[in-house]
Amino acid sequence: MANDFLKVYPLTKALSQELSDSIPIEIYEYIIAHMDSTSALKNCSLTCRAWLQASWKNIFSRRRIVVDCNNCEAFLQLIELDRHSVTIIRFIRSLHIEQGDSRLLFRSTGPRNPKTFQFDDFLPRFVGLVSVKTLRLGWIRRDIGPTMITSLRTNFGQVTVLELNSVVLASTDQLLDILISFPSLTNLTLVGVAFSSLSYSVHEAEQTFFVERTLPVPPKLNELYCNLPRDETVFIFSWLTAHGVSSIQRLNVTLIHESSNAAICRYLRKFGSTLEELTIGSFVSISPEAFDLSPCTKLSMLVISVQFRFRSSAFDLEVPPSDLFVPLFSMLQTVSAERLREVKILLRPNGDLTEEDYNHLDWNGLAFVIKQPRFTNLSRFRLIAPYKHVELFKRVIKKQIWEEHPLLASVVRVGAWGRPKRIQ
Repeated sequence: MANDFLKVYPLTKALSQELSDSIPIEIYEYIIAHMDSTSALKNCSLTCRAWLQASWKNIFSRRRIVVDCNNCEAFLQLIELDRHSVTIIRFIRSLHIEQGDSRLLFRSTGPRNPKTFQFDDFLPRFVGLVSVKTLRLGWIRRDIGPTMITSLRTNFGQVTVLELNSVVLASTDQLLDILISFPSLTNLTLVGVAFSSLSYSVHEAEQTFFVERTLPVPPKLNELYCNLPRDETVFIFSWLTAHGVSSIQRLNVTLIHESSNAAICRYLRKFGSTLEELTIGSFVSISPEAFDLSPCTKLSMLVISVQFRFRSSAFDLEVPPSDLFVPLFSMLQTVSAERLREVKILLRPNGDLTEEDYNHLDWNGLAFVIKQPRFTNLSRFRLIAPYKHVELFKRVIKKQIWEEHPLLASVVRVGAWGRPKRIQ
């Protein structure tokens, strides 16, 4: 039937007015909702008024709109227009608001821009954004006040995915005020968040009664990405541990210090059994601190990013190449998840390595670890090298793993991270 239809109405010929009018608008909306070409969707939005909203809904379901001090006034004008007619405002699903300056932020390049975009001044006017589910707030500084918190609760209470990036707040209370403004929050990303002053000590954070007594209940998160300094990491995971947040299924953390690592481990000991995916986003291979993965009994995916210094580093601590993987081996040997299907190891050297440098790493030790019974059900063990090293890295793995340990040839795979540089 479809072929007969195309014979009568070929793709190069428009439908007749009679046939077009007889097709329910829901059919058109369904087709538009499944289109993935931005240019085609733009054309659909210009075809007729009936297709406009369906086209906008698709376009802005996948695009992030960025608002900063350069376009804030224009965006507010669009919001005002939306009060009287339909605009893209009510279809935006992902919004990135970048403050970009602060009354308390020192600028060595000259006096503060008089057009500084302040959250307290502008967020109350960000109304009508009823479809926003993903919100990124960047460059917040500690001069925010209650007006911003109220605006977040009123205008963005439906947000489920939140990212705070490059944020310096006055205290932990400001962060908590922001987080509890989103009652439906399930995914949280914290990158570069710091406090001017901490209202607790590391010792106090370790005492769960301190957190339970004074701090609000965290949102019920499914996913947490946490790349924070030491003390801020201790605070976040002590808060989550004290209030028994056991809903997190995907966790991405950075291991940078013994005290923050210990705070993460305390959380994992209590609630690691709920995790399905764990990413160690930055793991310095020379760090002597142990990190126990045995509580994570339901892991299906494990990703570890290994940073290591080699002979060319000005900060080289003279760790023998054969010992660079020792902390990694120690961590892998704490794995207890029977459902673990894939492990990814991202190698992040401090500079350019030669094939000889890679050959000096302890590949036999790695092979020994992978052959252990704990990895019996593993379908993939991926070694991810920098893109510019990937060809020489493949030669190393072929020699050191695939030829020396042929039983691992079907399991160990090589990949690349980082984009290739464009040739101009």
